[in-house]
Amino acid sequence: MLLNWLGITMDKMNKRGISTLLMILEIMVILISAYSIFSIASKYAGSETTNKIILSDDLKMMIDTLVGTPGEAVVQYPENVSKYTFVLSSSSISVFIKGEGDQKKIVRYFSLPEGYQAFGTLDGKNALCLAKEKRNIMLRECTEATKPEILQKVSGEQKP
Repeated sequence: MLLNWLGITMDKMNKRGISTLLMILEIMVILISAYSIFSIASKYAGSETTNKIILSDDLKMMIDTLVGTPGEAVVQYPENVSKYTFVLSSSSISVFIKGEGDQKKIVRYFSLPEGYQAFGTLDGKNALCLAKEKRNIMLRECTEATKPEILQKVSGEQKP
């Protein structure tokens, strides 16, 4: 028993003291366990691998949405993506950091309807856009010149 290991016997303490000691030990074990769990979770949430997985899943969903959108459309990713390199093909999106090995590259596969193509690369740029023109989905950098284009397509106005 724990109390015997600590050198405490029933002769030395009354039952109320023993129950208080056990309660304090239980609280300490719970606090240490909670701290360990939260520190592991925060390290996982802040890792680059997790960020690349989230980015690749977001882009895959954006591509799926663009395929289902009628007409032409341009979508800008709302975060700064300057740390990453992106490669879009007709069957996958790859996200990685230059200089990392292939084992750290995150690839998400998708299938496009017949007649659709997807292509483009982006390396170290702040803003990422996916554009749908006819049956082509293109990955490209968003610039100040493409912002009016995004607004026009969202509001439904025609290009001048």
